[in-house]
Amino acid sequence: MRHETRHTAGHRAWVILVLLAAAAPPALVAQEIGGEWELTMDFGGRPMLATLTLSRSADGTLAGQWGSTNLSNVKFDGQKLTFVRTIKFGDQEFSMNYTGALKDGKLTGLLSSERGEWAVNGARRRPKPGALGQWDLSYRLGDRDLTAKLAVSQKPDGTLDGKWTSQFGESALSNIKCQDNTISFTRKVKFNDNEFEMTFDGAVQGDKLTGASKNERGELAITGQRVGAALIGKWELTTVSDRGPRTSTLIVDGDLTGRYETFGGEIPIQNLTLEGNQVSFQVTMGFGDQVRETRFKGTLEGQTFKGQSSAGDSTRDVTGKKLVPVPAPVQQEVVIKPMARQPDVIYVPTPKAVVEKMLELAEVKPGDVVYDLGCGDGRIVVTAAKRYGVRAYGYDINPERVKESLENVRENGVEHLVSIDQEDIFTLDLSKANVITLYLLPSLNVKLMPQLAKCKPGTRIVSHDFDMRGAKPVVRLELNVNDDSDENTNYGPSHTIYKWVVPWEEE
Repeated sequence: MRHETRHTAGHRAWVILVLLAAAAPPALVAQEIGGEWELTMDFGGRPMLATLTLSRSADGTLAGQWGSTNLSNVKFDGQKLTFVRTIKFGDQEFSMNYTGALKDGKLTGLLSSERGEWAVNGARRRPKPGALGQWDLSYRLGDRDLTAKLAVSQKPDGTLDGKWTSQFGESALSNIKCQDNTISFTRKVKFNDNEFEMTFDGAVQGDKLTGASKNERGELAITGQRVGAALIGKWELTTVSDRGPRTSTLIVDGDLTGRYETFGGEIPIQNLTLEGNQVSFQVTMGFGDQVRETRFKGTLEGQTFKGQSSAGDSTRDVTGKKLVPVPAPVQQEVVIKPMARQPDVIYVPTPKAVVEKMLELAEVKPGDVVYDLGCGDGRIVVTAAKRYGVRAYGYDINPERVKESLENVRENGVEHLVSIDQEDIFTLDLSKANVITLYLLPSLNVKLMPQLAKCKPGTRIVSHDFDMRGAKPVVRLELNVNDDSDENTNYGPSHTIYKWVVPWEEE
């Protein structure tokens, strides 16, 4: 996953010549299916939403959920996805089969049973920025303690809107940027006959916001508390009727919008209010021209909800409990050390499609152990863990790369499978690896040969762009990809992947 520090200009010229000469057609690359998908379907002439969650276990098998219900027989071959969804309604139970395909990041398919079939399409769910919602702000101006309210919302087209309200009036916000758990914006402030601009930069941690508002006159430290924090999250609601209890799910996002899930379908909630510990909202359900509005009212008591739902003249008792997510595994503790020596190469990421093809050619299977020598930001070991459920180890001599890798591991939730260590790769014992990946120079590959030769028979070695002189590859693949998602990978579409198997044949 790296490039050279020596002979840089000469090598880049060689790369450009190769790119100009390459004319191989793009290769078909298997895509990763894991994660959350937003599904849409037509339900009797009315749109219906659902959440599909797919994950790969340590043995490589897939598991899935449709809403809060487990799926069975989940299979994915790189393009085609199939599973069985079972629906229970009272004492009745019936199954529906899904057959679809993943192409260009989109799912298209059909859900079918003896009762008919429905088109079900999906796209990856994009998480909402953490700063969306309403905030109670506090700050100090001179010797005065002041308060304000900040409201940040997202329009259907993805653009952001915001408003700052205080005792001095209301300010519209501009240049609003929310990324992950950070926020920045500009606001115009009117004070008496004066008008001036202030910029704000802040960060969200859980239900707290910390930041600073600045202009040429100075800086104000500001803290905030999220409004509605007690309600935000996922709730399991149980409604009692003459037919017995029925369980559904209420999901409330940080901007106090949400969805009500029933029988696997999700319905946007309307008119959500939280006053003290009193909650109310409503949902509109329907099939074709038949529409039914259900209103919920209740009281929050810590992690529980108690109230009623009403539709027409019918009223039912509802109880609920907040579903607390399982905490992520504790990230490994790694001691970051000063570099013992300068890296042999500068870091250039491998395009995602090349990463996937490298692991595919390596024939990674359950039980394998993957080593990436010079792991950069950890994208190879993270992909190996997420896609194949295997143990993976990344090694890099540069402390900055180690920090980036650890963050990548944490963000992808694979701490239980991936380890990152700051090591000189030429001092490592590689005997435990089944798969070793490289993105180094040919001379560095050759330098590694004595260590690689000690690996157990059958160990697969895969290198991006550079060969290993003296060792005959069993595969040499020319790959054309178009991946401009990371400007540092932009060396053109042509890439070469080499594969050797220990013991290799000499050239």
